[in-house]
Amino acid sequence: ASEHRLEAQRRVSTGRRVSKISDDPTAAATSLAERSALGQVDQYTRSADSVASRLAVVDTVLSNVVEKLTAAQTVATAARGSTLSTTQRASLAQELGGIRDALTDDMNSTLHGRYLFGGAAVTTKPYTITPPATVAAYVGSNNEVRADISSDRSVTVAFDGEAITQGSDAQDVFTTLDQLIADVTAGNSDGIGTGLAALQRAFDRATAAQTRVGNELAMIDTQKLRLQQMTLSGSERLAALEQIDMAKATTEMQHADTAYQASVGAIGTSSRTSLMDYLK
Repeated sequence: ASEHRLEAQRRVSTGRRVSKISDDPTAAATSLAERSALGQVDQYTRSADSVASRLAVVDTVLSNVVEKLTAAQTVATAARGSTLSTTQRASLAQELGGIRDALTDDMNSTLHGRYLFGGAAVTTKPYTITPPATVAAYVGSNNEVRADISSDRSVTVAFDGEAITQGSDAQDVFTTLDQLIADVTAGNSDGIGTGLAALQRAFDRATAAQTRVGNELAMIDTQKLRLQQMTLSGSERLAALEQIDMAKATTEMQHADTAYQASVGAIGTSSRTSLMDYLK
């Protein structure tokens, strides 16, 4: 009666039906499996949150890249006119130089000290500017990095910058801008036309990359909802395995306490009767 009473009190005080394996070996084993699964879901949830934050930054950077490429196209188109003065051409060429430098900064963007467009070489600066104003060739990795957000889903978190700035072209967009600067300054209409075509291809690559990022952000949102439902379902199953029906447990504790008190009273009465009998 004493052990039953203590066990009933423990259940009410802790609210748990299973506190140790011996309470219910089958439920305890299932509970451990559920906790392990919930731990994995929590890990994927944290990964999804981290990846979403990173891709939001990538999306912003790519928006900036697209805007700059659009601006470069506008400037180069304006420079094709034959009536421009030397001063006007020099001014337009200077604008293109500023765009080139800003694009370099975009492609060297970092988050928490890691480069977004260096591929697997996350600690290596993808592009550097050498004097007087030449952007050196890409030194990042062409291998991208992906992160798991579930057992069967992963998303890119470190991108191949060269795939955006050059793709299948013979030269990257920075070299294209350098050539455009020279053609604008010289008034070379054919050269400007060639540069504009190359800028359009760079624009297409950047917008394709941004679309890819947008699709993955949408997929992450869907996956986070799925993970939330998995957490809820797992928690409910765990509660069913481990937690008690408080009203039922309280009633059982009261019954156990009544039985215990009755047994104590019976023992006390038995002891007194035996003593009186002995004294007699």
